[in-house]
Amino acid sequence: MKKLALVAVVVAVVAMMAFGVYASSDITNTKHNLAKWKNNYTHSTNYSEICVFCHTPHAAGSWPLWNRSMTGISGFTFYSSVMIKVSASNIDETSKLCFSCHLDTSTVKNALNNPSNLVSSAQPTFNHGINPTAAIGTNLRDDHPIAFNYNNVAGNTNYELETASNVATKLGETTTSLFTNGDMTCASCHDVHGKVSGGSVIPVLLRRSNASSMLCLACHKK
Repeated sequence: MKKLALVAVVVAVVAMMAFGVYASSDITNTKHNLAKWKNNYTHSTNYSEICVFCHTPHAAGSWPLWNRSMTGISGFTFYSSVMIKVSASNIDETSKLCFSCHLDTSTVKNALNNPSNLVSSAQPTFNHGINPTAAIGTNLRDDHPIAFNYNNVAGNTNYELETASNVATKLGETTTSLFTNGDMTCASCHDVHGKVSGGSVIPVLLRRSNASSMLCLACHKK
């Protein structure tokens, strides 16, 4: 019986690692940990929890159990060049989640849909807003393009791009996690929960270290 239990545990751990569940992330040691005890550049002055700033198990506003307001996240100007022009009317739903904090320096302070009952349902307070370098704004003309169908673009050999499945293989991910609904999103390059490699979180919340441009080369054939 003990052997069977041990086998079950090993199988579960291997499965979690294979599908990137828990074992590959460490949000505690990222800048997305806004708990007051972490003392990051931006942190709460009254909340000790970690997940509540983005997620809630009840009374969520939208997928994925989202605890932040999605109002006013629009009006973007997209990347455009001689090679590619993004013609989306708005950013994709996955990236929109990111902009519920990264729209400007103060959006992170917006009220939560379901504040923590550990502080008598008071809204979180912060030492200050996010670092200005992390406030992307609505002008995306100087940022890597998002909100376009990756496979449609990769199908044009002029762009010299890997297929979505090849990218997923290189990054040890799934095409679904990288390209939600087939789209290039913020999450195509970034793991918001802090992907772990070699025992520590990959810098800048990337899905792969960009040393020697390895993240760039996961998509670009250069």
